[in-house]
Amino acid sequence: MQHAAIVPSMAALGNAIGARASGHLDLAFRHMMARQGAELGPHFLRLVTGEAHPLGNVAVVSDPGDLRTMHAAVDPLLTCGFPTSVLYPQGISDAVARSLLASGYADAGTMPAMAVDIERLGATALPSGYEWARMGEGDDGRAWADTLAVGYGLPPGLARMMSPERLGADMAPDASLQFFAVRRSGKAVAVSMLYLADGIAGIYCVATREDERGKGFGAHVTAEPLRAAQKLGYRVGVLQSSPVGHTVYLKLGFADIGAVPMFIRMPA
Repeated sequence: MQHAAIVPSMAALGNAIGARASGHLDLAFRHMMARQGAELGPHFLRLVTGEAHPLGNVAVVSDPGDLRTMHAAVDPLLTCGFPTSVLYPQGISDAVARSLLASGYADAGTMPAMAVDIERLGATALPSGYEWARMGEGDDGRAWADTLAVGYGLPPGLARMMSPERLGADMAPDASLQFFAVRRSGKAVAVSMLYLADGIAGIYCVATREDERGKGFGAHVTAEPLRAAQKLGYRVGVLQSSPVGHTVYLKLGFADIGAVPMFIRMPA
């Protein structure tokens, strides 16, 4: 359901568009993980799953410059014994970055925050033999999670935490969290998630099975959920890009409007 005023266009946000697109990541993590063991502080979320992947043990920090907030969010990660990551959706100060590096984190660069006026999205289509589907729970949820795991390279347990298998699937047209897939002969080959929040439509968890890549599925599972959101009145779509997807999103019409600094620490 819509709780914030719908953003009418990228231009309407002016210079704030970058912060809104980056900050949507924080909202998505909170929505998904608040009931799955995440610890919520005033300006951070911390999740420790014990999975052998940096995104399974992560702090998302919304205060770019406060060292006390950084230590409150990150210090418990230093002793968990698993790969960990720290994301700063609102940017990061030099002092905080230096402190993370001194704590054993490596600068992993930034994830581009991207946005598009949905009406300007490029056209996408599916090859013959493939179908577009809204995914529910049960077998759908398990298939969605499996495709995310193998397509994005996530541990199965972490993929399930982001899936309808764990989060449930409200099938209402205006549900805040929606799951989609491209299927062939009933098998999911590419997936994505739509999250409606803060007056903006966000795309997450875009993944395609390796043997089905190069067929335009990444573009399709990005654009079609946004077109569904457009029917609900949404006008702006956002995402945070992986290196693999960046060119795909640019071709669809997305523009780089911000960045999310990321730091990773591997156990000794």
